Amino acid sequence: MKILLVSHGKFAEGLCDTMKNFFDDDHFYFASVTQEYGSDGLKQAAEQYLSQWEGEQVVICSDMMGGSANQTVFPFLSRPNTFLVAGMNLPLLMQLHLEEGDITADSLREMIQEAQAEIVLVNDQDFSRMDEDDE
Repeated sequence: MKILLVSHGKFAEGLCDTMKNFFDDDHFYFASVTQEYGSDGLKQAAEQYLSQWEGEQVVICSDMMGGSANQTVFPFLSRPNTFLVAGMNLPLLMQLHLEEGDITADSLREMIQEAQAEIVLVNDQDFSRMDEDDE
């Protein structure tokens, strides 16, 4: 499985770098919408990656639903065995890294639910029950 991160600016590049620092993983790649090249630069980079990954499962993760990065890669859903997830975060990418073998739409939905649960207002958390081992 290959994982292509797409975003505006350097967000995808930063997440890709973080994953490589955590896991020394070669499954993560990035492409971005920049002021210099716009969406066309992202499209060209994505096309180049996908042409190299013939026959492989690909999960494309974008920064936000409806944004130009997401819209640019949306047509690639016609490629067999390709998924597009909008609203990526680090917990989702970590789950994708830990997944062994091919994934399914159902397993992706479960990962998305778990990743969404990691977005919390920390002020609302009850830390009164924490002990020293939880720190």
